[in-house]
Amino acid sequence: MNRSRSGLRCRTLCNIITSKGLLPQNTKGVFRSEGRHMGRPVIFADWENGMSVPVPPHEVAVLEPSVTMLSAA
Repeated sequence: MNRSRSGLRCRTLCNIITSKGLLPQNTKGVFRSEGRHMGRPVIFADWENGMSVPVPPHEVAVLEPSVTMLSAA
């Protein structure tokens, strides 16, 4: 498991059908880890709609921290 991006915000680029149902396009979440699930690369994230499911990395975008967040630090 790779946890180097743990805590970063992300969003789905398209509708994703998961084992727990539909994860709609533009759903935001927080990275937990990256790894492999059933032999395929996946991202594990906690999504704002309460789902916590693995998704393919090419269907997720990392959200850049805002400039105001960076200057407040």
